Amino acid sequence: MKQRYYISDLEYGSEEEKAVQEVLKSRWLTMGPRTEEFENAFTGILDGCGCALVSNGTAALHLSLHVLGVGAGDEVILPSLTFAATANVVVACGGRCIFADIESLSSPLIAPEDVKKKIGPRTRVIMPVHYAGFSCAMKELERLIRKERKRRKEAGETRPLYLVEDAAHAAGARDSYGRALGAIGDIGCFSFFSNKNIATGEGGLIATRDGTLLKRIKLLRSHGLTRQTWERHNKARDDSPYIYDMLEPGFNYRPTEITAALGLAQLAKLNKINGIRERLFKHFHRKAKDMAWLDLPFSQQDKWGKPSYHILPILLKDGQTRIRVAKILDQAGIQTSHHYRPVHTMTYYNKTKHGDRLEITEEYALREMTLPLHSKLSDKDIDYIFKTLQKALQ
Repeated sequence: MKQRYYISDLEYGSEEEKAVQEVLKSRWLTMGPRTEEFENAFTGILDGCGCALVSNGTAALHLSLHVLGVGAGDEVILPSLTFAATANVVVACGGRCIFADIESLSSPLIAPEDVKKKIGPRTRVIMPVHYAGFSCAMKELERLIRKERKRRKEAGETRPLYLVEDAAHAAGARDSYGRALGAIGDIGCFSFFSNKNIATGEGGLIATRDGTLLKRIKLLRSHGLTRQTWERHNKARDDSPYIYDMLEPGFNYRPTEITAALGLAQLAKLNKINGIRERLFKHFHRKAKDMAWLDLPFSQQDKWGKPSYHILPILLKDGQTRIRVAKILDQAGIQTSHHYRPVHTMTYYNKTKHGDRLEITEEYALREMTLPLHSKLSDKDIDYIFKTLQKALQ
């Protein structure tokens, strides 16, 4: 086998090497000036939304729910078609997951109609996931939240209700109204894991327009301390007998300067990366649109505004076909993946009854296969993947 077509690959070059070398030469590795520089730069693609870089995407989700007060007795409505971390952070906060179905096989995003049915007096957060980098129906979700907030106010209920976007797939994406994904709700959470459009190995980011909330997020990402190591290193001692204080218990969710430096180099390439992904995604869809026993989610891409095209999902006839075709593609050097096993079917969530059966989600997951999609692929590579898939389905 002369070549292998991987699910994801890094758009790395001399810029990333230089960025890391500069951090090493500076001899300052933990959260410092490059972290702030990256936060300011990312604010630029979120239309001015404030940002806090953290150690990973799970930390971003967990800290976000924590600062919003999610705890025992609170419910969070989210899709089951997501990575387990989206649900796990709810449990980590003491809350309960209420899983909502997706809209359809062609639009595998949280269904506002199902969310509407599942909003109750204990609902604290609605957490849509911009799966594959395509925008959820945010306008509809915002209307649901406004209506429920009004109802609670009139009923004298005190439990607040928030909208938190899991934008792990959606760096640089916008909805059909031109709004940056991750900057629409009360909080947005991003991931910079190695397979993401911006890849730093590990890394995450919290975005919010609420200045008070952002200040608390930045406090709690580093143990709740009022002064960080970089500040203590560079500023003269004040008149206090203690250099810093702790206002409330926090976490060690600090990023490294290497993460921030890599993020800056990657951010400069984001438009290029997303543009290549878009071209390859559409190229595959044009070739595959009439294939028998194959359905294409997101076939009408323009409906979703400006996606980030994070993954390329397809739907095969059934689960057995998916497994058979995956083996054939693997033998041809084509790596495939699966996004995702529904969280509500996993042992922990199934036995703790965190949700009911979700028929559309379950059918989608049974049939879904993820094909390679990244900026190192060419049109010819997509042609080879398509032809191999075509033969496998004959």
